[in-house]
Amino acid sequence: METSRQNEREWRELRGLVERINRGDCVLVLGPSVAVRPDDPERRPLDTLLAEELLEGINFPGDPTAMSLHSAADLHYRMRQDRGELNVAVQDFYDTVAGATTDFHRDLAKLPFRLCISASPDSLMFNAFAETEGKSPQKGYYSFRPIQTPRLATPAPERPIVYHLFGHHEEAKSLVLTEGDLIEFLVAIVRGAPAVPDQVRSILADPAASFLFIGFGFQNWYLRVLLQVMNVYGHQSKAIAFEDSQFFNHPERQQVVGFFSGDRLIEFRPLQWETFARQLSGAYEASGRKKAPAAAAVEQSSGKRPLAFISYASENRDRVEELMGKLQARGIDVWQDRQDLRAGQDWNRNLTRVIRNIVDYVIVLQTGEMLSRTEGVFHDEISQALQRQSRMAEYQGDKLRFVIPVRCGACGMLSDLGHLHVIDIDAPGGEDALADSILEDWRRRTLLTAGSKAVA
Repeated sequence: METSRQNEREWRELRGLVERINRGDCVLVLGPSVAVRPDDPERRPLDTLLAEELLEGINFPGDPTAMSLHSAADLHYRMRQDRGELNVAVQDFYDTVAGATTDFHRDLAKLPFRLCISASPDSLMFNAFAETEGKSPQKGYYSFRPIQTPRLATPAPERPIVYHLFGHHEEAKSLVLTEGDLIEFLVAIVRGAPAVPDQVRSILADPAASFLFIGFGFQNWYLRVLLQVMNVYGHQSKAIAFEDSQFFNHPERQQVVGFFSGDRLIEFRPLQWETFARQLSGAYEASGRKKAPAAAAVEQSSGKRPLAFISYASENRDRVEELMGKLQARGIDVWQDRQDLRAGQDWNRNLTRVIRNIVDYVIVLQTGEMLSRTEGVFHDEISQALQRQSRMAEYQGDKLRFVIPVRCGACGMLSDLGHLHVIDIDAPGGEDALADSILEDWRRRTLLTAGSKAVA
């Protein structure tokens, strides 16, 4: 009887976790403990295997299993005095699993996570998302050294971001390997130079976000500092952390559990990774909540599709019609000046009415042609739109969007729009990034309106 009640309780908890994931505000955080070779029956973490390999390369006389990867890399570098050799050794190691993934990662990839944070430089989670039908994952990583990192579009369940905090093996300069690297990395994170991309930071800092940590390794002090700097603590929903026996047998376990209480509440649980991921995937399948395009989810929750107005120079009409088709396919209607303006109507009077009262967003298509014009009706459109933007409400500390500048081709920015974030729609995934930006803001408006009605 007691076993039956426990199983029922665990199933309810899984269903509750699935609901948070389905809402789109649950961040998956994977630690190095779950990064293993798919053909390794002992499931030894990759960072442990790499540490042993580095120590063998310098004929380390001690016990290689007792040393962390940071310590092993630090010793390797001090013995050889060759950072290039260290980077090559690490890259060669991870290249052996570059195209691999595991059933554990495949089960997690079935769920509609928008963002996965990885504390390991492997591609196991990315590969699992890529294998999943209907998903085109994005790969991003932090680099404490000044290098160009991948550009990211706004994440969605069908285009999740896998973001590697400690760099990725494909770019050796991004890797945090030695103890010295770790200190430099933490300093860079604290200073925000470089900053974590907005697409990642905005989700982590959202008070509504919840977190699912698996094998993160909270016994490591620097991980606790890292999460504090990234504003992960203090959210409305408590976080759940599944750790291995190494954490629960660690002498500082009680101190760590005490630290994560009150405003920093994290519930720690021991669990088998593969079993948990399989059960979570099963609960998701049983819920009947298959992933849906962001547009369908927004339309279902709000009862309508967002309506956008595009301000542009007449020379760019063909590009506008192309963009209109892409937006409409993603669930965003576009107010069209030729079809929606009856002949003989006064344009200026109707311009004010449309921008102030009818449309939900104004997209400003900035091009070389627009910036070279000495005058144009788009200046009036932008002026009217900025007035309405100034009256937009805030949601969870951020102002809702109304004016959305985009760039097409090699051109600058109109000075009136310089304070707003611009989206390059000619960049890879640029049009999707624009659609995602509108749909995400529309979702926030829906939540704000629902909250206001509940209070009333």
